Amino acid sequence: MRKGLTAVVFGVCLFTATGGAQQPAGGVTELTPLDYIEIQQLAIRYAYGLDSTADNGYMYADVFTSDGEFVGRQVPLTQGREALARVARSVRKGNPMYVRHFIANHEIHPSPEGATGKVYLMVVDVEEGQPSSIYIGGRYEDVYVKTPQGWRIKRRDARNMGTPRNPGL
Repeated sequence: MRKGLTAVVFGVCLFTATGGAQQPAGGVTELTPLDYIEIQQLAIRYAYGLDSTADNGYMYADVFTSDGEFVGRQVPLTQGREALARVARSVRKGNPMYVRHFIANHEIHPSPEGATGKVYLMVVDVEEGQPSSIYIGGRYEDVYVKTPQGWRIKRRDARNMGTPRNPGL
């Protein structure tokens, strides 16, 4: 009897620890620790892909779903892989050594679609022979979905962006 009870308790603990209850009330899916890590890595690839224009802009575009959207005050609604890759290719000095977009303080929450998030953004101008300066700052508000290729951004909305230091850049 004691072995049977121990097995039941162990099974309940294992079921709970591994996320066996994936649909709490309200239809919001629980996220695993791996989900949080993968979404954070997505945000990192976003910045690297945008600054480097790697893979002809597709590293950036591929952090989004195939119909993913980016919208912001400086950029009109941009939707779809090709349009997003063009955004990355338009980066003034995009190359593997270019560093401009810094993302921090990532907040992630489960949602019925998958997850939502907020992340701070600071865009810094680093010019050789010139003092570095903050170009713009603000935050992104995101909707993330899990696809067969992994977590992707469904929609990224740039919010609270201040006036750019030098709009002509």
